[in-house]
Amino acid sequence: MFELRAGEQPFAGLELKFRARGNEQLVYTADQYPGVAVKVHWFDTKLILESLGAEAAAHWLDGTIGAAGRGALRSHGGDMSRRLDNLRAAFGDGHSIPRSCGTIDFPFPGRVLRELGFPEAIDPEATYVIPAPVAVQDWRSLTGGRDLATGTALPDRPSAADVTRMGQKWLERSLPPGFEPELLTRLSPDSTVPEFIAASREHPELAVSARAFIDSARQYTRDTGELFALRGRDNLYFDADGTFHLIDTMGRPAWQNSIDRIHNKLVWIKDHGELPPGLGSLAPIVTTIASLNALADEVGTEPYWELPAVLRPYPWDTYHACINWETDGLPHEKQTPAQRQAVAEATRARRTNPDRGNNLSR
Repeated sequence: MFELRAGEQPFAGLELKFRARGNEQLVYTADQYPGVAVKVHWFDTKLILESLGAEAAAHWLDGTIGAAGRGALRSHGGDMSRRLDNLRAAFGDGHSIPRSCGTIDFPFPGRVLRELGFPEAIDPEATYVIPAPVAVQDWRSLTGGRDLATGTALPDRPSAADVTRMGQKWLERSLPPGFEPELLTRLSPDSTVPEFIAASREHPELAVSARAFIDSARQYTRDTGELFALRGRDNLYFDADGTFHLIDTMGRPAWQNSIDRIHNKLVWIKDHGELPPGLGSLAPIVTTIASLNALADEVGTEPYWELPAVLRPYPWDTYHACINWETDGLPHEKQTPAQRQAVAEATRARRTNPDRGNNLSR
């Protein structure tokens, strides 16, 4: 479905071969450049076009796009370039961080767009030239090492006792130290963190590298407000010698989701006894932060983020009762028309300055 046919290639003299589809990008390689992956970011392109309303509807029908849509998409591409530059500056060289190629007028085949959930008005046999961010990255074999993934599988009716113990142990840090793998597995069934921690106890170079990642990640989130995408497999990968690679760890922009937004949602729950209005993921992010803090304890560094004193003690039983444990609320999930409209409105109402987290460990 995602293979590009004759006449659909975007770059003269370069034949892209499909490798993988992610939640937010399509991955290709080319024989002309061995060891390089080309990543076409389609998900934000879809969100932005949906937020334009009638402007986008006209595009779907006649294959053109007006100035407003083109400007919004190119602005987004510029933001992604800056974010990748910031990520590279924070972590340094040698970690496989993608490099932006800017925004490219990419000739998306209609059948590809339809498979990605774009509107039914799209003709599967037509081609739609849409500005999309494109990045290049080392194409590497992920074998012989370990990935660190906090897990995408949702827990099966977690108990209030488990959620409370997780919060007190790894976010409030009010319980005695000591890793509890069974607790973390119950809250994130497919997490690789327990196996990773066990391996780090036997391989000191893995612990040293994990500590370096957490220290850099903590500083990056403090500086930018941005969170990391660590739930999926192979997003963060550690070679056998311990070197870590940020394969696909860049999360949402801070104006969409940030450490301050997570903090504010937790404040709202404590004050109102219910979730704040609007869409957005909470429980998986809180569990990811708890997982990073558990790892930080094991490798001997400060936590990635912890609850500020003003929120302690936290009503974790109320938090447990507020969460819809059957969905994480991410916009790539199947949604009702009302939910899709809420995502479009949130995308349209972009803030110019990202929130910044000030509750990070120093």
